Amino acid sequence: MGKMRINRFCGLAGGLAFVLGVAACAPTDRVDILERRVISLAQQQQQLVQRIQAMDKRNVQAGQEDMQQIRRTQADLASQMDQLQAEMLRLNGLIEEIQHFNNDRDKALKELQAGMEARLAKVEKEILLLQKSAKAVRQVEEARKKIAEQGIDLYQQALDQFKDRKYKEAKRSLEAYLKKFPNGDLAPNAYFWMGECEYRMDRYEEAILDYQKVITNFPKSTKVPDALWKQGMAFLKLGDPESAKIVFSKLLKLYPKSQQAANAKKQLQRLK
Repeated sequence: MGKMRINRFCGLAGGLAFVLGVAACAPTDRVDILERRVISLAQQQQQLVQRIQAMDKRNVQAGQEDMQQIRRTQADLASQMDQLQAEMLRLNGLIEEIQHFNNDRDKALKELQAGMEARLAKVEKEILLLQKSAKAVRQVEEARKKIAEQGIDLYQQALDQFKDRKYKEAKRSLEAYLKKFPNGDLAPNAYFWMGECEYRMDRYEEAILDYQKVITNFPKSTKVPDALWKQGMAFLKLGDPESAKIVFSKLLKLYPKSQQAANAKKQLQRLK
């Protein structure tokens, strides 16, 4: 009877020791407490075994009081072992929950990682596209700037030629500018200075036509008052005061507060 109980205790203790080894991933505090309780029970169990073995070796009939004490100790140890076994089962459940949680977490982390990698790959592609687009924009801007600089240089060359009284060369430079930039920012100015070149060469009819291009093609340009004024003066040079009056009157009507309108008003008074 004593050997059967000893074997039962040994089996339970061994099972608990195995579970404690498996429960290493469970919460540390609970495992430590359970481990200490197992060690304590194992010591108590060993003492009880030694007592029973000593009795067997002496072949002495134990007294009733001793046997009752042994039975109480055995019952207490069995009760504690049952409690430990229940705790072991709870820890097993906890271990399974933790393992399940870890598996779900690992799966979620893998899905999150895959999603982030996909998003990063998409962002990387978008960045590359933006970089290419920005590079293309810079190239276009640089090309435009270069062309614009070439146009300004050509326009400035024409003005320098005009100042040097090289009117034919100046007009050719202006025509070259307008060929490249027919609607450029300096186009109305270029047509006006073409008219000025013709005017300085006493070619008044050609000058009138160039001034008219400013008036017709660029009506919002600040060079329109200048073009009207010089067009009127060109008509006077041609001996056509009536046409000059029409042009001066138009200048007074459209730009009454301009300096060119003041000059036109004086000319109209002389032509009365």
